[in-house]
Amino acid sequence: MSPYELTAQQQRVVSYILSYRSQNGFPPTVREIAAAFGYRSPNNVRQHLRLIEQKGFIRLLPGKARGIEISASLAAGEYGEEGERGVPFIGSVAAGKPITAIENVDGYVTLDRSIFKGGGLFALRIKGDSMNGMGILNGDIVVVRKKSQAEPGEVVVVIIDGDATLKRFIRENGIIKLRAENPAYEDIVLDPGNSIQVAGKLVGVIRKYGG
Repeated sequence: MSPYELTAQQQRVVSYILSYRSQNGFPPTVREIAAAFGYRSPNNVRQHLRLIEQKGFIRLLPGKARGIEISASLAAGEYGEEGERGVPFIGSVAAGKPITAIENVDGYVTLDRSIFKGGGLFALRIKGDSMNGMGILNGDIVVVRKKSQAEPGEVVVVIIDGDATLKRFIRENGIIKLRAENPAYEDIVLDPGNSIQVAGKLVGVIRKYGG
């Protein structure tokens, strides 16, 4: 492992810091991080933060309760070594939480920076064959850019009542539909009673062949 890579636990701490800052506009305190991870002592958090600082992802500001300054590369969503980008891999969706909140993140996927540019990316594994008409198969990993609104015709991740689904966004005569790319599936017609959230727009697909 490169000395500049984050360990799995350090990645989880970083993910929490970024999620907290995104929701509140400022970073968490050491005690808030400790509470989020169930640490009995804030010293465990301080040790993680010092190591993360040594790797260049944050800067600690002495004497400040919220003295965690995010590096420019981390703020842009960059992880890993030069030429690579690690993005949160979402294993589940916690109700009421942003999709990249720590409760949802199962790990990180490394992407080629020359292909996937910019920040705000996350990854999901596809379950089922509802999008196979556009070459997205069961088990594929899709790369998604965070976005809170969808334009007609875009393929987006939508959270409906706590479940994430990838579908094409359709608006017809004022009615919103989520359309599969497989004729075996009917449109999902959204009504005002549905609790929905657009999480992001599809930007890429990753597929592994063989063992």
